Amino acid sequence: MTQRTFAFGTRTLAQGMAALSLLLAPFAHAEGSAPTIAGVSAAAQAAYFAGNAAELDKLASATITWAKSSNAREQYAHAYVQFRKLQLAIGAKRKDAASQAGDACVETLDAVLRREPKFAEAHALQSACYGYMTNLGGMAAIRNGSKSGKSIEAALALEPRNPRIVLVEGFGVYFRPKFVGGDKAKGCTRFREAATGFDAAGNGPAPASGGGIEWGAAEAHYWVARCAQEAGDTPSARREYERALALAPDFLAAKRALAR
Repeated sequence: MTQRTFAFGTRTLAQGMAALSLLLAPFAHAEGSAPTIAGVSAAAQAAYFAGNAAELDKLASATITWAKSSNAREQYAHAYVQFRKLQLAIGAKRKDAASQAGDACVETLDAVLRREPKFAEAHALQSACYGYMTNLGGMAAIRNGSKSGKSIEAALALEPRNPRIVLVEGFGVYFRPKFVGGDKAKGCTRFREAATGFDAAGNGPAPASGGGIEWGAAEAHYWVARCAQEAGDTPSARREYERALALAPDFLAAKRALAR
């Protein structure tokens, strides 16, 4: 099976890493103190945009007990860290690390959804993790693709206008092979709908959000830009890349795109 990248548009770069400690400083917790969901999620997002897999490893270790927490939001936050680890590992072609992070993500979310089956964003995040895991190849790619589709269907049935959920559906449609329903044009439409939804929500938590973690707005605009670039609309692409950077100033993929 041809491998593909179900990706949100960033890969590890050495440039700018010296400044990462300053970037993460506002989110760090003192030694011996308990991490917070807000602090962990913000640090994970910063590390992802900066391409720092080592920092994500630390965050995953710091929240390992959350995987079995009685607090579904702590479990979701731990799964979110694993999701960001998975993204970088796939981009760097580190299959063992990707498999480990992907399994941790989906297993943690399985536990969440057994307790809260109507947790829409948990279904969507699980769909994203399964989607990335299709890049691991083998027969599991087919199984992971099918599970990704079922998870996003469950999320859409609960919150069809949630921009994070729309964004994840967009990736599934955009990167899926044509013979199983892939459609890049439809994927681009969903990216635009997600970006509009995030803008309407003020780029905070999506309407009816249960996850408590703000993510996806910068990626939505980045992929709107990629779609515009593929269509030959350079002015629109530049405008959307700039919008992505306004939301996430350290988004390296958007910086590279603007520098071309």
